[in-house]
Amino acid sequence: MKNNIRIIIFWAVCWGISEATIGYVLHFVENSAGILLYPFGAFCLIKAFSKSGNKILVPVMVTLLAAVLKLSNLAFTPAIFHYRVYFPVLAILSEGLITSALLFITAQYPVENLLNKMGIKKDIL
Repeated sequence: MKNNIRIIIFWAVCWGISEATIGYVLHFVENSAGILLYPFGAFCLIKAFSKSGNKILVPVMVTLLAAVLKLSNLAFTPAIFHYRVYFPVLAILSEGLITSALLFITAQYPVENLLNKMGIKKDIL
């Protein structure tokens, strides 16, 4: 785990800072920022997972640190609009934990093996 700290910090900062800056603006415009920012978050989780040697704890830690970085928006948001920070933090946590679980499942059972078990040949795809 000690070797993966740099990986965790790098990808969490990438995702967390993008959420904190771009998401801050998009949430005040009343736009659905999650649709735009989730693909980047998933990219960060996938890269962190693969760089760490498929260790499941790494994307979970990236998720937690990115959510904490998003909480930094509370310092700039008026108290009446704090829900515009809390809800995105909950979304980051749920998206990150679900994506981490899917990464763990696909690492254990690669999609190619699942398709072979279902009788779907590789040539069709």
